[in-house]
Amino acid sequence: MTERLPHIRRARRTDFPAVMALLVQSGLPAPPPDRPTLHRFRALVADLGADFYVAEVDGAAVGLVHVTYARQLAVPPVARLEQILVAEAFRRRGIAAALLAAMHGRARRRGCSRMACALGGGAGPSALGLLEQHGFRAAGECFELALDAAG
Repeated sequence: MTERLPHIRRARRTDFPAVMALLVQSGLPAPPPDRPTLHRFRALVADLGADFYVAEVDGAAVGLVHVTYARQLAVPPVARLEQILVAEAFRRRGIAAALLAAMHGRARRRGCSRMACALGGGAGPSALGLLEQHGFRAAGECFELALDAAG
């Protein structure tokens, strides 16, 4: 059986139930699926100053990534990887790599010089390994990836 490649697309406001299900399935704290959370989700999806993307396999959401951008006066903007998540059943299939590659390209097109990811205390060795595997290097409490213009 051949592996299906994920389809990476910008999240839509109708993805709310799928995103909440992904959070719950992954054991992450999920906000209550109430009206204020729905409004916050829709604001995130509509925010053109950030990227919220979903990975789909056979039409089902199996992963997500959320990146924000910090504009700065004296230096180029910085992309901040806020969250990346792949459903347990779909891990080790290249979905996280596809999500990171998509965000790497988007950050470069926005003129970012680097991408940063602050890991919380609950980040496990798999999260550290994923970031290091994709070029992120420890920088204090954060992992960073240089976004060179050539690559």
